[in-house]
Amino acid sequence: MMTFSNQLDDQERYRVILVMPFSRMVLAERHGKALRLPRINIPKWTRPAERLNEAVQAKWNIKSVIIDILSKEESTVPCAVAEVSRHSCISFANGFITVPVDDFDRQELTATEHLTVRSILAGNRRGGRPFSRLGWIDEAQHWIRESVRHHVVEFSEDILQLNASANFALVRFGTQEGPAYWLKATGMPNRHEYAVTTTLAEYFPDSLPPMVAAREDWNAWVTEEAGQPLCNCLTQRVLQEAIRALAKLQRQSTFRVGQLLAVGCFDGRIPVLRTHLSELIDYLEESMEQQTSLNVPRLHRNRLRELGSILHDACSEMHELGIPDSLILNDVNLGNILFDGSRCVFIDWAEACVGNPFLTCQQLFVGAVRSNGEACTWIHQLKAFYKAQWPDTACEAKLDRAFALAPLLTIVSYLYGRGDWLQSPRRYDLHFQSYSRSLARHMDRAAQAPELMEGLCH
Repeated sequence: MMTFSNQLDDQERYRVILVMPFSRMVLAERHGKALRLPRINIPKWTRPAERLNEAVQAKWNIKSVIIDILSKEESTVPCAVAEVSRHSCISFANGFITVPVDDFDRQELTATEHLTVRSILAGNRRGGRPFSRLGWIDEAQHWIRESVRHHVVEFSEDILQLNASANFALVRFGTQEGPAYWLKATGMPNRHEYAVTTTLAEYFPDSLPPMVAAREDWNAWVTEEAGQPLCNCLTQRVLQEAIRALAKLQRQSTFRVGQLLAVGCFDGRIPVLRTHLSELIDYLEESMEQQTSLNVPRLHRNRLRELGSILHDACSEMHELGIPDSLILNDVNLGNILFDGSRCVFIDWAEACVGNPFLTCQQLFVGAVRSNGEACTWIHQLKAFYKAQWPDTACEAKLDRAFALAPLLTIVSYLYGRGDWLQSPRRYDLHFQSYSRSLARHMDRAAQAPELMEGLCH
């Protein structure tokens, strides 16, 4: 049975600066002579913006939009700045009073937090931080209305905010009729996603949700809602449609490799992976040395070196098959493929790469089986369907060998990712080291598959 203490361990406590939209006064609670910001708890390891808005609505019946989540200072409770919707009716029966932000003492808001909040209230776009200010939601809705030419857009009060910070945004705007609209914006280290997404929308419009508008000053783009994620509607027929759409996009992209690399897609081609195998194996050795858990086996140096040799052979074999490089989604999952009842489109391009197309297909199969155990009975037929989408690319025997090599190479491609982490402090992050050890054990199992051994023997 879960204890109260366990429940608290799974919760994150936040101070919330609830800003009134017109007066720019802040809601406060009086504790004796001191003013205190309201507090709420949300589950850990979830989207903070979404959960904070839900908690504010549930606890005080206040609709809000998260403007920013302030950088956490040592020994402080995290602090979120939220704009109260002008449609909310504030009940002072909740114990709230409205005060200027300067009325809070330094025990409630640090000096740095005071400066940041005053800047937000003043509307300063500090250092190109377009969303760390009041009123940007209204401005975004006006931008969408002006951009939609074929009908009048009437927004509802249904606003779903999934991501919020000074440079990142992910918001769904509901409408009175017609499609909803999604606004997404990215900052570093995903700033390239704007250029990648707008370029893909230009080259392959049938493979992405309809693009409504884009603006460089926000590094943001707006699309029409284009269906529900595959994880909510997974059947063999739907998965087959996703594979058809994926193969179509990949085939079309084989002629755009240079342009895709130029706009920010990462280079995950097989020769690049092969070049970095020694670095990856060295890193896995370091990570294994840091393992303290006795619950899972540690891969020793000799086995990791054997894996490196197998990976090198697998890369060479895959490259010799002559399958053309294409656009790949190095973190494809059932959540970033949408289905509207007739077709599938793809979203979330931060990890867009150029590489071997079979690796993305393999990732999709793994995700489907993880989501629905019954999907394992579909894979044989779906592999045949995917191979049929590549006529004149290679003979069936070569395509079968590509599928045999894909499980191992998909894991190493995912671990390599953008490649920049090999020379960054992230390599020392304990959580990343733990995850890399898990991937190494998956590679070890994949390297023992009879299909792989048979593929390498040709």
